[in-house]
Amino acid sequence: MRAPPLDRVSARDLQLLAMLARGYTTDRAARELRLSRHTVGEEISVLLGRFGCRNRAELVAYCYVHRLLPIDIWPPPYDRPDVPTHLVGEQNA
Repeated sequence: MRAPPLDRVSARDLQLLAMLARGYTTDRAARELRLSRHTVGEEISVLLGRFGCRNRAELVAYCYVHRLLPIDIWPPPYDRPDVPTHLVGEQNA
């Protein structure tokens, strides 16, 4: 399956895909997007269907392979509040 042209992928789709790549849960993405959990779940389901993917991991991999997501999103940022700022991004954090 070929990736849809980038102009057929909305900015919100790309934002949600980036959140999934970072490992966000449906609840966390909903909070950040200020949407209901149900709405975000439906948007994820639509993306899975549009790209012919069976799960989130496959969707994220598909988006990287087809260059819908920039490489610099991976690895996801380490955003645990209990980790000091100077350790953000370190491999052994």
